[in-house]
Amino acid sequence: MKTLLLPFRLLYRLWMKFANVLGIIMSRIILTVLWVVGFGAYAVVLRIVGLLRPKNTTDTYWVDPPEAVENGMQYQF
Repeated sequence: MKTLLLPFRLLYRLWMKFANVLGIIMSRIILTVLWVVGFGAYAVVLRIVGLLRPKNTTDTYWVDPPEAVENGMQYQF
Protein backbone atom coordinates (compact mmCIF):
# COMPACT_ATOMS: atom_id res chain seq x y z
CA MET A 1 0.00 0.00 0.00
CA LYS A 2 2.89 2.38 0.77
CA THR A 3 4.38 1.92 -2.67
CA LEU A 4 1.10 2.93 -4.30
CA LEU A 5 0.94 6.21 -2.36
CA LEU A 6 4.57 7.20 -2.95
CA PRO A 7 3.98 8.94 -6.32
CA PHE A 8 1.01 10.85 -4.87
CA ARG A 9 3.04 11.92 -1.86
CA LEU A 10 5.79 13.22 -4.14
CA LEU A 11 3.23 14.99 -6.31
CA TYR A 12 1.61 16.50 -3.20
CA ARG A 13 4.93 17.83 -1.88
CA LEU A 14 5.87 19.35 -5.24
CA TRP A 15 2.43 20.94 -5.52
CA MET A 16 2.71 22.42 -2.00
CA LYS A 17 6.12 23.93 -2.76
CA PHE A 18 4.77 25.43 -5.98
CA ALA A 19 1.66 26.75 -4.18
CA ASN A 20 3.79 28.34 -1.47
CA VAL A 21 5.98 30.19 -3.98
CA LEU A 22 2.93 31.22 -5.99
CA GLY A 23 1.22 32.50 -2.83
CA ILE A 24 4.24 34.62 -1.89
CA ILE A 25 4.43 36.17 -5.36
CA MET A 26 0.69 36.80 -5.67
CA SER A 27 0.34 38.29 -2.20
CA ARG A 28 3.10 40.79 -2.90
CA ILE A 29 1.56 41.75 -6.24
CA ILE A 30 -1.95 42.07 -4.81
CA LEU A 31 -0.84 44.02 -1.74
CA THR A 32 1.26 46.38 -3.86
CA VAL A 33 -1.63 47.09 -6.20
CA LEU A 34 -4.04 47.63 -3.31
CA TRP A 35 -1.55 49.94 -1.59
CA VAL A 36 -0.98 52.09 -4.68
CA VAL A 37 -4.64 52.21 -5.70
CA GLY A 38 -5.92 52.73 -2.17
CA PHE A 39 -3.59 55.51 -1.12
CA GLY A 40 -3.54 56.99 -4.61
CA ALA A 41 -7.31 57.33 -4.68
CA TYR A 42 -7.29 58.70 -1.13
CA ALA A 43 -4.73 61.37 -2.10
CA VAL A 44 -6.68 62.35 -5.21
CA VAL A 45 -9.89 62.72 -3.20
CA LEU A 46 -8.12 64.85 -0.59
CA ARG A 47 -6.58 66.99 -3.30
CA ILE A 48 -9.97 67.55 -4.92
CA VAL A 49 -11.68 68.36 -1.62
CA GLY A 50 -8.83 70.67 -0.67
CA LEU A 51 -7.85 69.12 2.65
CA LEU A 52 -4.31 68.39 1.55
CA ARG A 53 -3.36 72.02 1.08
CA PRO A 54 -3.40 74.32 4.13
CA LYS A 55 -5.15 77.64 3.62
CA ASN A 56 -2.86 80.58 4.40
CA THR A 57 -4.60 83.79 5.37
CA THR A 58 -1.38 85.76 5.87
CA ASP A 59 1.78 86.15 3.84
CA THR A 60 4.08 85.55 6.80
CA TYR A 61 4.03 84.30 10.35
CA TRP A 62 6.70 86.71 11.55
CA VAL A 63 5.97 88.45 14.84
CA ASP A 64 7.84 91.65 15.63
CA PRO A 65 9.61 91.39 18.99
CA PRO A 66 8.81 93.98 21.63
CA GLU A 67 11.38 96.71 22.11
CA ALA A 68 11.26 96.74 25.91
CA VAL A 69 14.95 97.01 26.80
CA GLU A 70 17.54 99.03 24.97
CA ASN A 71 20.77 97.02 24.44
CA GLY A 72 19.15 94.08 26.15
CA MET A 73 21.30 91.45 24.42
CA GLN A 74 24.59 93.32 24.54
CA TYR A 75 25.69 92.40 28.09
CA GLN A 76 24.15 88.98 28.74
CA PHE A 77 26.67 87.71 31.31
